[in-house]
Amino acid sequence: MHSAFPPDASAFITERFDLKGSTVGRECSQEERRAKGANAVLKDLDLKREVNDELSEAGSSGRTKGSRHGICVGNRRKTALMAQLERDVDLLHRCNVLDYSLLVGVADADGPDGGVGSRARDDDGAPRLVRGLFRWLDSPVPYYGAGTTGVYGGALSSLPGIRKGRPVTYYMGVIDFLQPWTVKKMLERDLKGLAGMDKSAISCVAPADYAS
Repeated sequence: MHSAFPPDASAFITERFDLKGSTVGRECSQEERRAKGANAVLKDLDLKREVNDELSEAGSSGRTKGSRHGICVGNRRKTALMAQLERDVDLLHRCNVLDYSLLVGVADADGPDGGVGSRARDDDGAPRLVRGLFRWLDSPVPYYGAGTTGVYGGALSSLPGIRKGRPVTYYMGVIDFLQPWTVKKMLERDLKGLAGMDKSAISCVAPADYAS
C-alpha cells in the first residue's frame, strides 16, 4: 500500500477501500472488521450498501438535494479523476491485464497528519519536526512527492473531499495490475459460471470486459 498511501498511514488513515467494480465476494467480513478495526479493507458491496442506506435515510427525511454520499471529492475533481482513471484503464486493457483495483484511503482533514489540526508533538512527546527529520533520514534519496506518498502518483493521488459530512483527504492509486489474462484465468471464469455465479459480476473476466 506504500505506493498509494503516505508513510505511517496506519496512524491516521481511518478507512480503506479496495474497489474493482465487481460484486461477487466483494465485501469485508465481520471477522476482519473486528480483528483489524480501521485497518480492515472495505470493498465494493460495503460502499454500495452504505450509499444506499444514506440515500434511503436522506429520502425519508427530505434531504436528498445537495446531499453528499460515499466518496465525495466535488464535481470538478471527480471529472478530472474519472478522466484519468479511464486513461489508466485503457492502458491496462491494452496490456491485456486484469484484477487491478482502485485503493482509497481516508484521513480526517483535521486529524493527526491530515491537515490544519495536526498536533505539534506525537503521542510519545517527541516534537513532530524531529520525528519528521528522522523519517527523512531513514527514507531513500528524496524525490518529488516524498513525504506525501511512497511513490508520487500525480496531483490526483491525494484529494480533499467530504466523507460522511466531515472534511477528509482521500489517497488513491491503482494497484494489483500485473495479472495477465491466461488460460488459468479463463478456466476460473468458466468454472465460476458453471457454479452459478453471475459472470458479469465476477472480477475474473476478459480484460475488455474488466475495463468496462
